[in-house]
Amino acid sequence: MKKGFFSRVTRVIEQSTVVLEILDARFPEITRNSSVEKRVLNSGKKLVFVLNKSDLVERSVLEKEKKRLQKIAPCVFLSAREKKGVKKLREEVGKASAKKRAVVSLVGYPNTGKSSVINALIGRKVARTGHKPGFTRGEQFLRLSEKIMLIDSPGIIPFEQKNEFELMLVNSKNPEQLHDVEAVGLELVDWLLKKNPYSIKKNFGVKETDAERVLEEIALKKNRLLRGSVPDTHEAAKILVKMWQAGEIRV
Repeated sequence: MKKGFFSRVTRVIEQSTVVLEILDARFPEITRNSSVEKRVLNSGKKLVFVLNKSDLVERSVLEKEKKRLQKIAPCVFLSAREKKGVKKLREEVGKASAKKRAVVSLVGYPNTGKSSVINALIGRKVARTGHKPGFTRGEQFLRLSEKIMLIDSPGIIPFEQKNEFELMLVNSKNPEQLHDVEAVGLELVDWLLKKNPYSIKKNFGVKETDAERVLEEIALKKNRLLRGSVPDTHEAAKILVKMWQAGEIRV
């Protein structure tokens, strides 16, 4: 983590009684932050894992992840979008705070849905949300009840996490933030084809199975051309990444 963010997350943890680590249920391991978890547990604070976006994952997969994560701390399934699992999360917060006055903070990667989780808990839109990674710029203090205060913190990426493909996959880096969007786009094509051989054809009407040819076909279909009618694969990669991050591509 960058030094400024590290001091910020340390300050948030110090103020907290309970820390909710918001994970993307599709990619829980990618979105975990082990250094934050250690800091929370070593400080004697309560940690709760929240598998957000659980509506996008099969129940059997969720149960397997929960069994593994509960060896470390309690784990709750949640779909902030569909308001599912909210009651269970409130109950878990009550247990972790021993039903006393408490400050509950939410930490996690950018765009895992921390602000959306807060809005679901409170029951109305009070925390700022946005699809752009890093939308929350500073801590937001919001009251859940007479006894419980919530802190929404900016998304934090571990300093050692340098895999741009993984950061793109979980919406923590948008196309403009990627150093090589075309390389990431090629990797995304290969990943989609591996997950489901028919996904590219289903989403784009492209029959090709070679990543470079797929980007060329997407460029042609979207009319993204360079001089001489050459397919602009750079722009095609940006389109592909944006569509994935907007949830328009189904695997």
